Amino acid sequence: MTRLRSFLYVPGDRPDRVAKAMASTADAVIVDLEDAVKPASKPAARDALRALPTRTAGQRWVRINAGVDGRADLLALSALADLERGEGRVGIDGVVVAKCETVDWLDEVAAAVGDRVAIAPLVESALALRRLDAICAHQRTVQCQLGEVDLLADLGGRPPGGHALVDRARLDLVVASAAAGIAAPIGGVHLAIDDLEALRSTSEALADIGFAGRAIVHPTHCAVVNEAFSPTAAGLAWAEDVLARWAAASTGAVRAADGSMIDEAVVRRARRLTA
Repeated sequence: MTRLRSFLYVPGDRPDRVAKAMASTADAVIVDLEDAVKPASKPAARDALRALPTRTAGQRWVRINAGVDGRADLLALSALADLERGEGRVGIDGVVVAKCETVDWLDEVAAAVGDRVAIAPLVESALALRRLDAICAHQRTVQCQLGEVDLLADLGGRPPGGHALVDRARLDLVVASAAAGIAAPIGGVHLAIDDLEALRSTSEALADIGFAGRAIVHPTHCAVVNEAFSPTAAGLAWAEDVLARWAAASTGAVRAADGSMIDEAVVRRARRLTA
């Protein structure tokens, strides 16, 4: 899977905003059929999928609903898949499965979207947390996202003290993802749109605990998030030096430039940075 850092959500019933999002520097644009679209507008949002703008760089994803609306979304995506096979049109790259709680639902999604579309369950309930290992281990799960606002509401927490619940969920999701051998997870949105410094600091904190990126709700967040989840120049230089010293060593006892010991675990971290 291509390494993705920024996932820009955009309402599926707003073609003007979809076009602007597709022209952004987000690694992936997620056309939302769920919370960003009112119930009466969902059919129009599904129909609009047939006219998705192309992107010169980056991926195109769709977030689907749960339940009855989710099955209607899958019918629309199945029609897109048939259209792609019949006319050679470029399809979507991935699907975010909102309020995902069962592997049976993931089976349905996988059957509808086909083998070439990535699937990312959105973990945003207590039940999903209890079933994290199964959700992450599903054969079509490539990466999970964390719906922090919905999760906090489902758990009955309230800010600021309730954020400890979200912190616990973040750590659990990082561990479950690593154990399942899938890509590191994607964090929740930063709702203070104009506070870019807070966006930067919270993004760096997510990167520090093993997240690969985060969801965003405004194009101005793309550059900040992309930078926060990319290795720094100093980090790359450290990694390249570690790999060079490890490759040149004739024994297992190797020292880094700062005098610290290099072992296989340190080398794995260096390889991940340079990848």
